[in-house]
Amino acid sequence: MADTDQYNQSSSNLVPLNNFDFQSERNGNGRYTNGKALVTEEYARLHADIERAASPARCFVVGITSAVYGEGKTTVALNLAGTIAQNSQARVTLVDFNMRNWDMQTRLNLSQTIGLVDVLEGAEDDLSIIIQKTELENLTVIPSGRAAANPARLVRSPRLVEVMNTLRMSNDFVVLDMAPVLPVADTKTVAKLLDGVVMVVRAGVTPREIVARAIESVGSDKVLGVVLNGVESAMPKWLQKYFS
Repeated sequence: MADTDQYNQSSSNLVPLNNFDFQSERNGNGRYTNGKALVTEEYARLHADIERAASPARCFVVGITSAVYGEGKTTVALNLAGTIAQNSQARVTLVDFNMRNWDMQTRLNLSQTIGLVDVLEGAEDDLSIIIQKTELENLTVIPSGRAAANPARLVRSPRLVEVMNTLRMSNDFVVLDMAPVLPVADTKTVAKLLDGVVMVVRAGVTPREIVARAIESVGSDKVLGVVLNGVESAMPKWLQKYFS
């Protein structure tokens, strides 16, 4: 597998920064009860929390997930990766790791292209080919490309370990937009390869029992924290017990 340092010599097409649609209110993702999207300061705070959990000497890989579909995790992943890149000189790669659909790829207005699924399935061996540069020099994107024929098999593939190791060598932070925890088993399996997970919760919509099951499924020791969409208040007491 080719070293990702080679991507600088690949395509000259850049993903425009405005394609990230920061703080998007699409489908209600990331909205507070007063109609405002999650503000820049909230993502900066999340960035700071992740920095505190990370080691300056090694790449930190964080997965963004949710208990079920429709919680706004893709919005959070896009904003978090963009915030880290904009507010620091850290090298950041945003990965569309939901191999059952390609919502992030659609949100970024990326044309149909080869992606992570092609690398993991063996159709493409050169990881540098699928890495897309953005208008921020320190931010790159890896699209999923297409739906995987057997996602459960790919997340257990030795090629995935190789991809993760390669990304760690050429980045300071890797942000993965992952599938939700409870509908599929992919995220629970991949979480073992990550340094931490951020759980996105639609406040007032997702039952607390569902969120608790998702956190326990991933492992509360692996969950860095929870992003509450649709509320301005602090984390409720029933969630705090997982992070005490």
